[in-house]
This record gives sequence, C-alpha cells and structure tokens, in this order.
Amino acid sequence: MSNTNRIILATYLILTLMILLFTTLFSLESPALYLKFGVRIAMFLTVIVLSKKYWEQRILILAFLCTILSDYFFVFLRVTDPDLPNRELYGMIGFIAAYLFLIAAFQRNFRIGKKEIVTVVPFVITFGIILFLLVEYAVGFMFWAAVVLGIVLCYTGMTMVSTIYRGYFQKNAAWMIAAAGTVLFLSDMVVAFSIFHPYFKQFLLWKENLIWGTYMLGWTLLLMITAETSLTVKDKYTTR
Repeated sequence: MSNTNRIILATYLILTLMILLFTTLFSLESPALYLKFGVRIAMFLTVIVLSKKYWEQRILILAFLCTILSDYFFVFLRVTDPDLPNRELYGMIGFIAAYLFLIAAFQRNFRIGKKEIVTVVPFVITFGIILFLLVEYAVGFMFWAAVVLGIVLCYTGMTMVSTIYRGYFQKNAAWMIAAAGTVLFLSDMVVAFSIFHPYFKQFLLWKENLIWGTYMLGWTLLLMITAETSLTVKDKYTTR
C-alpha cells in the first residue's frame, strides 16, 4: 500500500467514525447531516486533486460528482428543504448515473461467460428478494426508478467483482474494486428499505450506521483506486 493510500485510509476511517458518532449523538439532526455532506464533498475534492495515471481513474471523478448531487438531495436537503417534491427520486437518479460511470470505469476486457453469470446471480437474487418485500410500498415513478437502480446496481456489482478474473487490473486493485462494489450494493439495499418501508423510514441507529459505514467504506476503496500508480496487469510486467 502506498503512502498516499495509507493517508486516505486513515483520514476517511477517522471521518467515518466521526459520522457514526455524530449519528449516535444527533440522529438525523443537522450536525450529523452537515458532517455527512461535508465529508462527501471532501471525498470529491480529494478525488479531483489526486494525481491520475489512467483514464479509469478520471471516470471515477464523474462517479463521485454524481454521488455529491445525490447526497445533496438525500442528505443536505433533508435539513434545509425536507419536503421538496421528488427529493428522493432525484437522489436515486444521481446514483443511477454514478453507477453507470463505475461500469464504464471497470468494464475492461468485457465478456459475458459462465463466471460472470455465476457472479451476478447473488446480486440478482438479493435484489429480487428486496423488491418483493418492498413492492407494496413503492408507487409511481419511485417504483420504476428503484427497479432501474436495482438493475444497474446488479450489473455494477457483477462488473466490479468480475475484475478479479477478467485479467485487466492487478489482483490487489481488483480485490479492492470487488469489495467496493459488494459493500456499495449491500449499502443501497438497506437504503431501499430506508426509503420505502414505513418502519425503516424512521430513525434506527443501527440502520443509519450500517448504511454510512458501508457507504463510506465503498467510496474510500474507490478513492484508493484513484490514487494507485500501478493499476493494470500490463504495468506489473512492464516494470520488472
């Protein structure tokens, strides 16, 4: 692990712990929400200033930007304008765009084979169960946005996990990408319950901390990918 990645990991681990502490102390009041949005802006600024060697790393800037727009609706406006019409719908659209950029970044050596099919099955089954449990609470555009987001999420998870065996990224990077894709998928499944299920809509400390713990972990791993100076298998052999 490079010194830059050690700094990124230590910094955002501390900030994640601060988010969990503020969530415990203030629940969904402004101190916790402002801290969350502020940390997400810090992540976006970090991904901008990091030196980038690969075009995949540059695409991640757009993914981070889309999540900032989503967090503006999900987090910041929850304080300033919580009754804004379609606030959560706009946030979901932002995440759909973010995951499409993640697909673009990690789609190298694209193919659909037995490994990819096996990889996507757990994502599809999990999303299918969540959709079945929530379908009675989702209506209108929110339902269709959730379906589209779920499909994109399943494909994103499969794409990111598939980097392990598609042979373009080095193994250490591929495992970080795969871990990021998996925890972000799981985080958004809990978010789905938080948006649609009437019981989970209310503040539940374990739910909020689970969402933000996994959310921050996933995007911190992607920050570390952005900072990598030796990312591909080709680099591994040309530097010998």
